[in-house]
Amino acid sequence: MAETAKGRGARSNATGRYEPETVEAFDDGWTDQDAEAAPLRTTLTPETARTIIAKNTSPDIGFDRSINPYKGCEHGCIYC
Repeated sequence: MAETAKGRGARSNATGRYEPETVEAFDDGWTDQDAEAAPLRTTLTPETARTIIAKNTSPDIGFDRSINPYKGCEHGCIYC
């Protein structure tokens, strides 16, 4: 099995015994250019917010204002 990059998700994901499909890694001849690159550094960008209160109009939650100190990060999660 091909080695995965440390810190980039699961390092193994064995297929179940009764799964209808299996996936097997193999060398297809393409080289991985990113494997030799230096790791990316996390950057911090200070920002001044207009307000700490976030307003929302979602019918799924029972309130219309919240406090969320996060704007996002390098992971790109949809809830940040």
